[in-house]
Order: sequence, then C-alpha cells, then structure tokens
Amino acid sequence: MEFDEIVRQQATHKLHHATKEAVGENLPDLSCQICYLTKDIIKHERFDRFWRMIEQMNLSAEAYSRQTIYAFNKLMELSFEKGKSHNASLIVRIKVILTTMEYAENPKIDVPIATYQIGIMLKKSKLLTTEHTD
Repeated sequence: MEFDEIVRQQATHKLHHATKEAVGENLPDLSCQICYLTKDIIKHERFDRFWRMIEQMNLSAEAYSRQTIYAFNKLMELSFEKGKSHNASLIVRIKVILTTMEYAENPKIDVPIATYQIGIMLKKSKLLTTEHTD
C-alpha cells in the first residue's frame, strides 16, 4: 500500500465518523483515534523517542493510534542477527507502523524509502537493542 492509498482511506474513514454513518468492517482504518483510543494504553519512553524521530522526518505524520503503539511494541520484540544487512520482519513491521499513523497529507516520499529511513534511524538510535532501558 502506498501513502496516497493510506491517506485516501483515512479521509474516507473520518468522513464516515463525521457524518455519523456506520463505519463497517469494510472500511477499517488502523490509524483512527476514535476506533483505537490511546487513552488507557501503556506507552513507554521508548515509543516517545520513536515518535519524536518520526516527527522530524518529512512524513506529514500528525498522530498515532493504539495500533501504532501495539505495532511499535511488537517491533521492539524483534531480535536481530548480527551481520545481516536487513531483516524481513523489521521491514514488515515498519510498514505496519506506517499504515497505523495518521497523515496530514501525502508524504513527499514513498513507502519503501520511508521504511528504509525508519529502519536506519531505529538501528542508529539503538532503540532496538535489548540492553536499552526506558
């Protein structure tokens, strides 16, 4: 899925909430803060640091949902094999995170570039290391 599809799906989903129409299973949006409240979820400092990194990127990301936090927590559970140039699970989970964030507009970059940049940032920031503590 590309960003234009994600943004279009989010706008359609929001419209259904705004017009009080039923938001059915056929119109899911994992970034929806109404459907996936962040109010009572435990969020660690590690996620806050991750979100600050996302805000610095040119992604137009303006919000996250409970699903974003859940996907990030799952990403943190990954273990990385030394010497491997990339990890397929890392790529998949970053893409999941990208679909759970709310965007103000279409980002200027595409999903593969955003995925690559986030992967590099996560590795350099040491957020993915097991000895890192909150």
